[in-house]
Amino acid sequence: MNTIVQSSGRRPARSTIITRLATGLHMAAWLLVFSGVMGTMTDTFAVTTPWAVIKCKFSDQPQEPVFDEQFIVGPFGMAGYWAEASYNRISLDGSTIFPANGGWYTLPFTLAESVKLTRLQKIDACIAAATGVDTSKFYSVIAIINAAIDSGASGGKVLLDPLAWNVSFAGHEMGHVYIGPQHSYDDTLTVYCPGYRPGEYGNGWDIMSAMAFGGDSTTFAGTYGTSGPGLNGPNLDKLGWLNGDRVVTWDGTSMTVTLAALNRPLAGGYLMAKVPIDTGNPKHYYTVEFRRKIDWDKGIPQNTVLIHEVRADGLSYLIRADGGPERLPDRTFHDPGNNVNITVLSMDSVSSTATVNIGHTEVWVDFGHAGAIEFGNFEFPFNTLAEGLNTVAYDGTLRMKAGSKNETVIISRKMRIEAYGGPVTIGK
Repeated sequence: MNTIVQSSGRRPARSTIITRLATGLHMAAWLLVFSGVMGTMTDTFAVTTPWAVIKCKFSDQPQEPVFDEQFIVGPFGMAGYWAEASYNRISLDGSTIFPANGGWYTLPFTLAESVKLTRLQKIDACIAAATGVDTSKFYSVIAIINAAIDSGASGGKVLLDPLAWNVSFAGHEMGHVYIGPQHSYDDTLTVYCPGYRPGEYGNGWDIMSAMAFGGDSTTFAGTYGTSGPGLNGPNLDKLGWLNGDRVVTWDGTSMTVTLAALNRPLAGGYLMAKVPIDTGNPKHYYTVEFRRKIDWDKGIPQNTVLIHEVRADGLSYLIRADGGPERLPDRTFHDPGNNVNITVLSMDSVSSTATVNIGHTEVWVDFGHAGAIEFGNFEFPFNTLAEGLNTVAYDGTLRMKAGSKNETVIISRKMRIEAYGGPVTIGK
C-alpha cells in the first residue's frame, strides 16, 4: 500500500490541454509495426507529439541518477505505450532529452526550498535552467528531477521525480496532457485517495486511475517498473481514437454484439458498445468493452468484459454493482431501473473477442392490445410474441397478459416467460 499512499498526494493539477492535439502539430505517416510488443497496431497517420524531457538537479543534491532515455522514446517505455494505447493516433517521434550530453541542469534552489514552490513553478524553473532549449518547438515538457519530492501534471506539463520513473505513473501524468484534468472513477462511495471525490481513482483497468487503481492489482513489472494498464473505452472514445465504425449503439432490440479486445483492434468485431439509458440526455449511457490479459494489459487479473457508465458530467464510472466489475461468461448486469440487461455470452482468447447480449430486462405482450403505440411496457405492450422476443434480453423476463395468438416462434436464448391475469395460449 505504500505506493498508493505515496502517490495519492502527488496528483496533477487541472489543465485544459486536450485541444492541443488539434493545433500546432504536424502529421506524419506511421508505418505498420511488426508483431511483437506492438503487435496490436494498425497502420494509420499519427499526430506527432514530441516532448522536451529536461533533467534538473537541486542545488544541494549533486547526485545524477541514471535516467534511461529509452524510458521515454523506446518501445517498452512511453513511446511504445502511447503508440499502442492510441492505435498509432499519436507518436512521440522527435522527443528529446536535455542536456544532450547526459548531464543535468542545476536548479537555483535546494530540495527543502522547493517545498514552498508549486508544481508548475518547479517545472518552469527547470525549463529556465535549460539555457538554449526552445520548448516551444515541442508538444509539451517533462521535467525530470533527481530527488523525491513531487510528481504530477500542471499547466499542460509534467514533473517526474525518481519515484515516478515507471510507465504507470508517467503514463497517468502524460495522460492528463493528452486527455485533460479528469480521472476515472468507479460507482462506489469509496475514497481511494484522501482529499478526492468518492470513487475517484477507482478504475483498475484505466491508466487515469493510477496509482490507486481502486485497490485492484492490474499492473505488471515491466522494463521500466510498474506498467499498464491501458485506457478504458470511454477515454479512448473521448480522444477520438475509436473509429465510428468500431463503436455500436444499442437500438433497443435484443442485440448480440461481438467485441474485439481493446488491445487487439485487428480482431473482428466492435471495440465498444454504447447503451443509451437516458432519453433526455444522450450524453448519459453505458459502455461495454472487452479487455484481454496481454501486452500493456497483461497485469489485469483475467480476460474480462467491463461496463462503464458515462454520466452527464462527462466522466466514466466503472460499474462494480451487481456482480462487477469483471463480467465473465453467463453473468448478467441487471439494471431494472433503466430496463436494461447486459450479459456476457462468451469469450474467446484465440480470436480475441467476446460476445455480449444487450436488451430489455422486462417486456410486456398483450395480444388484445390494439393501440397504435407499442413500447413493450405495461401501459403500451406489444401485441405479438415475436415483438416481445425481439426486444427482451438474454436472462430477461417476458410478461404476457392473458389471451391467445396463433403464432409460431423460436426461443433461442435464456429468458423467463410469465403469464398474468389468466392462461396464455400460443399457436393453434
